[in-house]
Amino acid sequence: MKRKLKILILLSFLIFNSTFLIPLHAQFFNALGVTVGVTYGNERWTDDNLKTSERKKYILGFNGSVLAEFFSDDYFRWVSEFQFNQKGSAEKTSAANYSTKLNYICFNNYLKFRTELVSIIPYFLIGPRLEYKLSGGSDNPRVTGAFKPLHVSLAIGVGNEFVAYGPYKFFTEAFYNPDIMKAYSVGGLHIKNNAFELRVGVKRVFGKSKKDMDCNSPVYIPDF
Repeated sequence: MKRKLKILILLSFLIFNSTFLIPLHAQFFNALGVTVGVTYGNERWTDDNLKTSERKKYILGFNGSVLAEFFSDDYFRWVSEFQFNQKGSAEKTSAANYSTKLNYICFNNYLKFRTELVSIIPYFLIGPRLEYKLSGGSDNPRVTGAFKPLHVSLAIGVGNEFVAYGPYKFFTEAFYNPDIMKAYSVGGLHIKNNAFELRVGVKRVFGKSKKDMDCNSPVYIPDF
C-alpha cells in the first residue's frame, strides 16, 4: 500500500510540474485539452518453461485524457498528458474462455511534429508512457501473480487538427501503443500489451488571435 501511495505521489508531482510549473517558469504554455476514444488491445504471452510465444485475441476498451501543449513553434510542440486507458486480451480454449482486463492511469509525453495547411494541421506524435495499474488482472490459471504496478510503453501516433476561428480547436488522433517493459513477469511467464487507439479531442489555445496572411487562417500569439 505504501509503495502504491509513493507511486501516486510521484505521478502527481510529475503531472503538476509539467502542467503548471514548467509553463509558469519557462512561459511556453500553449493549450489545454481533453480527449475520449476507444482502445483495441491484445497481449503477447511468452512462456520460458513451455518455450512458447502466443499472441492473444483483441478486446475493446475505452480511454480518456487531459493534456497540456507547450511551445508555439510552427513545426514542433511538446505534449504532456494524463490518461485513463483500458487494456487486456481474450483467449478461447476447449475448456473455457479467459480474459485479461487492465485499467491503467498513464503519464504520457510526446514530441509533436506538425505542418500548417489551409484548413487542416496534420501532425505526428512519438514518446513514452509511464503506466500505473489502477485495477484489473486475469482469470487465466496460468497467471499466478499480479501484473506490475508500473511499467513503460511507447506511443506512436498521427493526428489532424481542424483550423477554425476562435480559441477552441477540434482534432482526431490514432495511436499504436506497444509495451517496452513487461507488464507481467512471474514464474517464467511474461506478458506485454499491444494496443491501437482512436480518439477525438478539443483543446483551448491561449493567446491573442490574428489572421495569417499566407493561408488566411488564425494563428494564436501567446500573451508573453
